[in-house]
Amino acid sequence: MSAQKKLSIWFATAICGNDITSSCLYVSALTIGMVGQYAWISLLMVAGVLFLFRRIYGEVVGVLPLNGGAYNVLLNTTSKSHASVATCLTILSYMATGVISASEAMHYLQQIIPSLHVIIKLQHIFFKHFVSGFIK
Repeated sequence: MSAQKKLSIWFATAICGNDITSSCLYVSALTIGMVGQYAWISLLMVAGVLFLFRRIYGEVVGVLPLNGGAYNVLLNTTSKSHASVATCLTILSYMATGVISASEAMHYLQQIIPSLHVIIKLQHIFFKHFVSGFIK
């Protein structure tokens, strides 16, 4: 029986950094689109709030490093219904992020291939993934 191969610290850090950076860039682009030149004020406020919660985030990640960390923390500190609502919102957030990522990828691809119809291609991709979910 062989030992399970794990990621090196560099690859794990790269994956986490990419995840965090991509989320920040999505929010930055959306904020700039809505408020223009004053977006830096909103982003600075968000950074300040996140800075205040940094110790809590560090504790949650250190103690509950597996998926479902938000649910486990809320389950230990609030009622099961509050934890379930937070979990549902987290799942919706992941789904929305996937849709935004796919949409942005298609818009970038449209810059390379001008004849590409973004909406039709997105519907094709989502339908393909929907069907593949039933096949497996």
